[in-house]
Amino acid sequence: MPPSPAIQPYWRRFGSFFLYPLSLEPLLACLGIGVLAGLAGGVFFPANLVLQLVVLVATLRYGYKVLELTARGHLDEAPVLLHGGHGGKYLPYKQFVVIAIGLSLSAYAASIGGRHLAMVLLVLLGLLLPANAMLLALTNDLGESITPPRLWALIHRIGMPYLGLCACLLLLSSSSAVLLGWLVPVVPSAFVGALGGFLGAYFTVVMFRLMGYALYQYHDVLGVAVDVGFERQTAAAVSADPAAQRTAETATLIREGRFADAIALARSELAERPGDTTANLRLHRLLCAVPGEERTMLAHATEWLPALLRGGKERVAIDVVEAIWRHEPDYSPALGFFVLPLAQTFFDARRYDAAARLIKGFDRRFPGHADTPAVYLLGARLLIEHRRDETQARRVLAALREHYPESAAAAEAARLGELLDRLAAANAAGAG
Repeated sequence: MPPSPAIQPYWRRFGSFFLYPLSLEPLLACLGIGVLAGLAGGVFFPANLVLQLVVLVATLRYGYKVLELTARGHLDEAPVLLHGGHGGKYLPYKQFVVIAIGLSLSAYAASIGGRHLAMVLLVLLGLLLPANAMLLALTNDLGESITPPRLWALIHRIGMPYLGLCACLLLLSSSSAVLLGWLVPVVPSAFVGALGGFLGAYFTVVMFRLMGYALYQYHDVLGVAVDVGFERQTAAAVSADPAAQRTAETATLIREGRFADAIALARSELAERPGDTTANLRLHRLLCAVPGEERTMLAHATEWLPALLRGGKERVAIDVVEAIWRHEPDYSPALGFFVLPLAQTFFDARRYDAAARLIKGFDRRFPGHADTPAVYLLGARLLIEHRRDETQARRVLAALREHYPESAAAAEAARLGELLDRLAAANAAGAG
């Protein structure tokens, strides 16, 4: 299935990826990383190793934030550091784990099949690495990012352009070293480390911007939720879009440190379009990012959440719930019929702990609620798929069938119980 023609494919916008790191915030980030890299070259062991690790982590973390923001449709110069997504806080370390797993598999392949088999495996892992990075940015889940079906689904849905993307990334990954080699003879030796750090950060941002744009280009076939759709991008290119103008004005206010004015602008936009998801999302992310606005964020989020759920925007709603939990850990929706769709969306997104946290004590908080059987069923699935506790899951399924025998959830519980029995029998036969 081809992507929507409303946006240019990444190969036609290739030059713009090189210009992006030269905009204000990315440029400052690359310069800061360059300074740290220069300091790392001027101190002694082991402080230099610590600084080099800090440079690497900072570069990857900023790159992942660029990837996530671009994949959600923010193709302008919106500030990356104030973006309210998960932000890739631990993604560099998860990326290190992925690379370590790949190298370990290659070493094992070399031990049993020789160097040629290991080289073939390394090439395959190199082709999978961009898909892994894109899944990490979208899900923030290490296990999901290395699951073969998820990797294959992303690659298959993008199709042949994925190989072109890999080729572009391969060229970019070596560009900083090549360019540094050209510049070393004309640069004072004291600045070589800083220049190397800057160039490494620059080309990393270019690569992650490219991957984010590829995700956005194919977001419709990949099922990625975006903040700015193709239609708005096209409208902005054809004529002046008031929303785009507000975004640019907000970015300017934030760069100038005028956070109160940026929030006031977002509120005025929301007053004009109170039911607009984008306007609410912009205000929500500003309130999350600006220190001292926690109470205002909580008030806006709890007021906005019911409208999101009534509008079928559960994917946005679960991010809002997690933002609330960061400041109000005991928060739970006041109305019981909001709990199940939120918990189910958390479950579908593989954010199992959040789903379990939401449904905990549901029957006590909402006695006699119509969703109780379905909540029991979801709890049993969490015990099976997340906790690996089949014994407790069987108890929950039995209680569900006993107390709610006429419900649709009871019939599903019976089928799930039968499946557990068949799996247990198959495991016993295999062990015998």
